[in-house]
Amino acid sequence: MSNTQFSLTRSARMLLSALSVAVVSGCATYPNSTQQQAQYVLNTDSAKLLSDDNLNGFLSQAPAGAVINLARSPWGDNVEVIADAPYLAASGRECRQLRVVEAGSGAARTALTCETPNGWVNQRVLSQSTSVTSTAAQGRY
Repeated sequence: MSNTQFSLTRSARMLLSALSVAVVSGCATYPNSTQQQAQYVLNTDSAKLLSDDNLNGFLSQAPAGAVINLARSPWGDNVEVIADAPYLAASGRECRQLRVVEAGSGAARTALTCETPNGWVNQRVLSQSTSVTSTAAQGRY
């Protein structure tokens, strides 16, 4: 075996060893996902807290399709609120899409609420399908 070939093989082995150590140390320092908890990540959010304790409790505990009637709400007076299933949003918060039906006119619209460390907040809906804004005569979800 020539001296040049031996030197090349030795260099390749050393490089492979160094890369292996780097990969193993990277895996060892990667955080364990079971130890992390979702956290509220938007610190400059201007959403208003929902001040109704009854509504906050409903949003925290109600199953999908549950209904609550509210005399006063952030979405108007005398409304029926139908909650969709909670989901984990990209912000790290638990959110719920709501369908709000006005008692007098029967008009329905979509609302979005998300949970923060201080309680639930009413979020601005970014997009809404036109079928959601139709009348309540078409029924609930």
